[in-house]
Amino acid sequence: MSRLYPKSFLRLILIGFGLVSLPLVFALGNAAFNVQSLAEQSELAVREAAEATRASREMRETLTGMERAMRQYLVLRDRGLLEDYRRLRGEFVQAAQVYARLPLDADGRAKLGAVLAREAQLLQALDEGAPVSPEDFFAISEQVRGVLAASGRLIDAEIERLRTTALDARSTLMWQLLAAIPVTLAIALWFRAIISSQLQQVDRAIRTIGRADYTDGVTVSGPQDLAYLGRRLDWLRRRLAELEEQKNRFLRHVSHDLKTPLTSIREGAQLLGEGVPGPLNEQQKTIIGIIDQNSRRLQQLIEELINFQQAGFAASSIDPHPVALDVVCTQVLRTHRLVAAARAIRFERTMTPVLVEGDADKLRVVVDNLVTNAIKFSPREGVVRLVLEKYDGRAVLDVADEGPGVAAEERERVFEPFFRGTRARRGTVKGSGLGLAIAKEYVLAHRGKIEVIEEGKGGHFRVMLPLSWGKKD
Repeated sequence: MSRLYPKSFLRLILIGFGLVSLPLVFALGNAAFNVQSLAEQSELAVREAAEATRASREMRETLTGMERAMRQYLVLRDRGLLEDYRRLRGEFVQAAQVYARLPLDADGRAKLGAVLAREAQLLQALDEGAPVSPEDFFAISEQVRGVLAASGRLIDAEIERLRTTALDARSTLMWQLLAAIPVTLAIALWFRAIISSQLQQVDRAIRTIGRADYTDGVTVSGPQDLAYLGRRLDWLRRRLAELEEQKNRFLRHVSHDLKTPLTSIREGAQLLGEGVPGPLNEQQKTIIGIIDQNSRRLQQLIEELINFQQAGFAASSIDPHPVALDVVCTQVLRTHRLVAAARAIRFERTMTPVLVEGDADKLRVVVDNLVTNAIKFSPREGVVRLVLEKYDGRAVLDVADEGPGVAAEERERVFEPFFRGTRARRGTVKGSGLGLAIAKEYVLAHRGKIEVIEEGKGGHFRVMLPLSWGKKD
């Protein structure tokens, strides 16, 4: 199939432009041919009309001179006048021959021949001295006038023929134009489909790599440059798959290597705190408490690191089912009730029953991380607000607190792994900077969007989730 494509994508586009322009070029060429033909016919008609006019004028003028010379000869019987008549007759015959070359009808040619024959008989009678009267020549003059009247009809016929030809040419051009437009559009749409299919292959490959789906190979058919681009994308897919596997292996080894000695440290600290080796004084108990607290904190960081690693594969591990998002939010608030009560923090919620398609456990992690973040940065006796509603075919969840909020220059980075803002409250235990990053990974896995809202005071996060996934990209 690749043999049917040109060597480059640019050449494919140029071929498309060439084929699209073919009907228009044909129509323009035919129009030029018709115009040229019409111009030649017009030139011929004008030339014939000019020749007919000139010949008619010469025939009338010579006929008048012949009549004058004949009348004078009949009165004076001067042979010189007869020679003048002969000379004028020669000019008359010559003009008649020119007139005869015009496209006359059969009747006009017959009348012209009859005039010449009758005039020849008149000349023969003059040469033989037979009786000739002016009325004989007058009859010939009337016949000549009848013949010359045909020249007007000739010009009218030529004009009508030109008019008919012009109308036929215009009609032909209109039909060709009406036929060329749909043909051109059809060819353009055909090549658009071909080019679009080539670009869609690249787009699908990029989307697949962007979703971190490295299982299927990338194949792009088409011109050589696009096929080469497909091979480079497949190389990128393999390289990213290797790097992803190295990262996962590193995280697995680090988490395992850290948890094993950490467990020993925690168990040792616990035995010391219980006085198994012997009684401890107050200072020693304080040190043991610090060790136990930090070991627990380190264990939490390791678990969050593992959770973040798992979040990166959320899209491939999600099994979408209908989830009542308002119920998930209520359950999360219930689990944080004691922590909030310890700091006199109140929850205000406005919940519209919303059913979304997704993974209940991962959506619970999203809501839990946002509520945890809101409680963490809320002042004592503050208020955490949750608003859930439907809008434009999506579920919209707003989580807001009355804390210091997110600095304007940090709103783009707040979802980066291990990033901690500069507006943390004093006395607050510093987090790992992975909670919002994990929330973003899970939201993106559900084809949603999470963002920081800039209006009002305090921190305000908004999550938008589609009610139904529909067809996959």
